[in-house]
Amino acid sequence: MRILNMSQNYFVVGGMDVAMFTLEGVLRAHGHEVIPFTAADPQNAPTPYARYFPPAPRTEATSPKALLQALYSPGARRALAHLLDEHPVDLVHLHSYFKRLTPAILPELRRRNIPVVQTLHEYRAVCPVSTLYRDGQLCTECRGGRYREVLRHRCAGGSLVRSAWNYAEMQASDWLGHKRDIARYITVSDYQRDLLIGMGMDPHKLVTVHHPVDIPPQPQPGMRSGEVLFFGRLETPKGADLLLEIAAGLPDQRLVIVGDGSRREDLIQAARDQGLGNVEFRGVLRGDALQAAIGQAACVIVPSLWPEAFGLTCVEALAHATPVVASAIGGMLDTVRDGIDGFLVPPGDVAAMVDRVRRLTADPALAQRMGAAGRQRMASDFSAELFYQRTLRVYEDAIGIHRAAAA
Repeated sequence: MRILNMSQNYFVVGGMDVAMFTLEGVLRAHGHEVIPFTAADPQNAPTPYARYFPPAPRTEATSPKALLQALYSPGARRALAHLLDEHPVDLVHLHSYFKRLTPAILPELRRRNIPVVQTLHEYRAVCPVSTLYRDGQLCTECRGGRYREVLRHRCAGGSLVRSAWNYAEMQASDWLGHKRDIARYITVSDYQRDLLIGMGMDPHKLVTVHHPVDIPPQPQPGMRSGEVLFFGRLETPKGADLLLEIAAGLPDQRLVIVGDGSRREDLIQAARDQGLGNVEFRGVLRGDALQAAIGQAACVIVPSLWPEAFGLTCVEALAHATPVVASAIGGMLDTVRDGIDGFLVPPGDVAAMVDRVRRLTADPALAQRMGAAGRQRMASDFSAELFYQRTLRVYEDAIGIHRAAAA
């Protein structure tokens, strides 16, 4: 098949971008032609299709002048039409389109009667701010399309203007056919699927396909450093503000913090102020450096407060046979088996997380058994081949729906 792989970035910012590139690689490895479509950006990976990419403002810094373009971009629709005129496709795999491509792309896909599948990497299909998280807890007040709740609570950073913009995006997206025209939605965990159904989405359109994970070489005995590792975005919903409390409860363990985000500088200063000499900030690590850090850690902690749709950190750690201590929320409930390949603790319960980390660091044999169990499960249940077969079935289903409608 020739597949259009569409997202707002063609470079890695977060887990969604990693998943988009992973899909592209898996499909190409099985002989499919994959065409990317995204916004133009100097950070984009090289591709011969870059000439089709429309200009668009960055999502983190939309100027007042660019606000209208970020709501509905005629340029994105024209660019998509140009690409499809010259490179017809069998199916579109959509990831994210808000702000950079905008819902303007939806009518063009409908006009051409192309089957569309979308992977839902978070909750933007039902939540104007994507997270279903407000005031430190799960929020489902926009259930059934009641997006006006984002205005009442000013969910977008406390700003009424930004919240109104997010409200307008959601209304425009639904009006232009998002819920109607997507043949199948891929959810990345059963937790996410159940939550989206509870928010009013059609259960017949939702299919869970877990992200795959590469299985690295078996870690060598004795290579574990005994360090406790956090890696990911340093943001409040991901539990970044709990990291120093966890470190304080583990004075004899080194907590290595890998990643960047809005909380990083404040955390660095707070660690100095509190005299936490057992905390090390290593910045952003990628590739072999990140893989080495994961493989050497005694365990990985994932103290998320919001219901992450999947939680890529967990599967990456378990693939290295590194046990995980994670919050019992979101996609972590799909990936970490409590007492088997790690521990699950109530979100925000620092004492419980510290206790489970101590169990693992005090008993290397337990940590080794849990890590081995996790690695074995990743190899069997989260393989690239299983991911491909499940994704292909979703594609065939979506194409069949379109053929039946046209008959």
